[in-house]
Amino acid sequence: MRLKLLSAAALALLAQTGWAQKYKSGSVSMYNAKGQKYGNSYHKLQLGVVLPGSLPAKNNSWYTRKSDKVVDGNAALIPLSLRYAWSSNPNTEFVVQGDYERTAYYDEVNQSAITHFRNFYTLCVGMNYKWWQQKNLTLYSGLLLGGGYGKYTIKGTDQSPTYPEDVDKTNCFYPSAQLTAIGATWGRTFGGFAELAFGSKGVFTAGIYWKI
Repeated sequence: MRLKLLSAAALALLAQTGWAQKYKSGSVSMYNAKGQKYGNSYHKLQLGVVLPGSLPAKNNSWYTRKSDKVVDGNAALIPLSLRYAWSSNPNTEFVVQGDYERTAYYDEVNQSAITHFRNFYTLCVGMNYKWWQQKNLTLYSGLLLGGGYGKYTIKGTDQSPTYPEDVDKTNCFYPSAQLTAIGATWGRTFGGFAELAFGSKGVFTAGIYWKI
């Protein structure tokens, strides 16, 4: 009787340490069969720079020709991008993004003299689809839609533009759209990101993020 009990205990121990382990480490497990769990939501803040900036798209040159310093202007600061993203499922995230650009415009005769600046503010909302994910790397594509506002401003402490008769002082609103062909994030709580895109918000964006 005691021998039978010992044999039964030995078989149970083998089942736990051998067969069960083999099942857990195989290609299918109870966790894998259920799939990735929903409800693991997160908030993410991203800060980045945009190159070459969205000005060529706003001026309808679409990065195919060099910008005219007088008509199109030149970037006075590196364009900045601030993004908030939220997700509650494994595949998609909701995105709100704001961009800021400052552009200098030059005199037609003396092209070393700045006549005025414009500040461009853009706000877009959209969605990213995460189509490939590993532990510390995610690849995604996305779409952003929104609009922006371009505001005329004078130079620094000047009370008026250098050449007021040649300056367009009107402010403008414009539509904005951005299709992200491929984007990547790496890291866990803190990390980096990079995107290659086509639209009115630049071609290449890169920066850092903080996930909560």
